[in-house]
Amino acid sequence: MKLRQQRNAPMLYAVGSRLLALLSVLFGVSLISFAMIHLSPGDKAQAIAKARYPESQTFPTDILNAIRVEFHLNDPFLVQYFHWLKNFLQGDFGRSFSSGATVWEIFVGNIGETAILTVSALLFGLVLAFLLATVSVWRPGSFIDRFAVALASIGAAMPSYWLGLLLIMFFAAHLNWLPAYGTGSLSHLILPTLTLGLWVTASQTRLLRAFFLEAKSAPFVETLRLRGVSETEIFWRHILRHSAIPALNMIALDVASLLEGAVIVEIIFARGGVGSLLAGSVLSRDYPVILFLVVFFALTYVAINSLVELLQDLLDPRKGWSSSITCTSVNTEQTS
Repeated sequence: MKLRQQRNAPMLYAVGSRLLALLSVLFGVSLISFAMIHLSPGDKAQAIAKARYPESQTFPTDILNAIRVEFHLNDPFLVQYFHWLKNFLQGDFGRSFSSGATVWEIFVGNIGETAILTVSALLFGLVLAFLLATVSVWRPGSFIDRFAVALASIGAAMPSYWLGLLLIMFFAAHLNWLPAYGTGSLSHLILPTLTLGLWVTASQTRLLRAFFLEAKSAPFVETLRLRGVSETEIFWRHILRHSAIPALNMIALDVASLLEGAVIVEIIFARGGVGSLLAGSVLSRDYPVILFLVVFFALTYVAINSLVELLQDLLDPRKGWSSSITCTSVNTEQTS
């Protein structure tokens, strides 16, 4: 029992440290965001009143005072912040100034479109990047190798909004094959997926190619060849696994960046989603929605990277996690 606890201690410490990092990010990002909103120019009560009563231009003093009391606008900054933080931790994320609906209801109604776009772009981009990098490694110096390197270089230098506009001009305006904007059918998803997915392909192709080439030139690969192991088995069982640890970290960064890219792509293609919601909330000064989305993006970014770091530690034989898990399961079977 004591040996098992000693083996599990590093894993528990790693998980605990990353959970602590999540809480730190929640506190730091929310405090900074709340402070920026608090210091933004203009009367918050006026902004809330305009969102509630868009047909009116002026508002009586008693309505503005009631709004200030309702949202604790007369309290000191730290009192307002900790009041918001307490409600946030209890699952009360506030209500939208514009619609009056809860922030959670608005978020749930928009996150689905963003999730579909992000997952489809990620799958398309990674599959294409893996194919290009694999062929490049198998046939270095070939036409496909040069094409993959050129595609990665061009894609890295091209902003996603510019690529999206080019795709709209060619496939929607010139060929009239696909819709240029909107949400609702599979055809509306193709151009946004290409815009985000090709960015992932450009980013991951050169990285995967570099990781594969580095693993292919490692001394253990030549030893495997001398033992008579086939090139196919060397690639799938050894080179791919050796490259997985650094590749996972870079893929995680791209996954987190996809959420940021989705904001721009959803605006370009006039799609519903979290990106369009954030842009509209900023324009209408809907502070509860803005604050929730900023914290959501920050926590998502840190959570994805923390999970990938844990997975890297699990795959890294120097950490000894996989061996400790195996030993623990074996000891459990022997005890039973």
